[in-house]
Amino acid sequence: MLKLRVITALLLFPLAVYGILFLSNSGFALFSGIIILLAAYEWAGFARFPSVLAKLAYVVIVATIIYSVWLINFLLSAKVMVVMSLAFWFFALILLLAFPRRIKFWQGKSLIIAIIGIFLLLICWYALISLHAIESLHFAQITISGPYLVFSAMWLIWLADTGAYFSGKRFGKHKLAPKISPGKSREGVLGGLLLALIVINLFTLWHGGAVQDYLFINAISIVTVIFSVVGDLLESMFKRQADIKDSGHILPGHGGILDRIDSVSAAVPAFYVILSLLYSLQ
Repeated sequence: MLKLRVITALLLFPLAVYGILFLSNSGFALFSGIIILLAAYEWAGFARFPSVLAKLAYVVIVATIIYSVWLINFLLSAKVMVVMSLAFWFFALILLLAFPRRIKFWQGKSLIIAIIGIFLLLICWYALISLHAIESLHFAQITISGPYLVFSAMWLIWLADTGAYFSGKRFGKHKLAPKISPGKSREGVLGGLLLALIVINLFTLWHGGAVQDYLFINAISIVTVIFSVVGDLLESMFKRQADIKDSGHILPGHGGILDRIDSVSAAVPAFYVILSLLYSLQ
């Protein structure tokens, strides 16, 4: 399983790098939008839509909303992005903390789950393209453009995921949320956070960052990694209520698209929010 997982990751990595770094913002919006729509099809399974046609109809609804947002140039101010993200993820945290005590509120209710999915996927896509559209940000004596900010956020998520996987395998003893994701341990989360912080601080040291740079980058990294775990747990919760092991089977060794972007769905909006607060994005 690990070998297959690594091979799939190695094949997808160049595609992800090209999409993030070399496409225009419009091209990246389309690229990321296709991924979001594949994820929407899988989310329809969480909502237990009864047929392929119903799932495709859900995908069309999500696509229409995304395209409408793009057409009206709702490429939003940082304030709108912050409000949307904070409101949704506050609600998501309530769902997680109340699980499984309050599961009757939404379990098996296709409409509620479908609406939650629309907001989750829209905010994820919106955060990605908003971050990608940033012209420049000065950090540690270098100027970083939007595509490289997206790439930085993805690196944080990948590092945390990798560190969590191996430290959890080696040291995992205390379950993080056994009722939601029995395989996830506190040691794994700490290992992932530690790896991300080590790498990002070495990067800052290499570029001669000031004290403020270290404070900012550690704050951004910690928030991003924590929310990557929250996103993972949220997807696990919806899979558990739907009695689904993997969201799909499109990615050998990884499961479905949602199994790969679950961390991204929360971490990238969090990355954008904390970035906007620290650097006063407009």
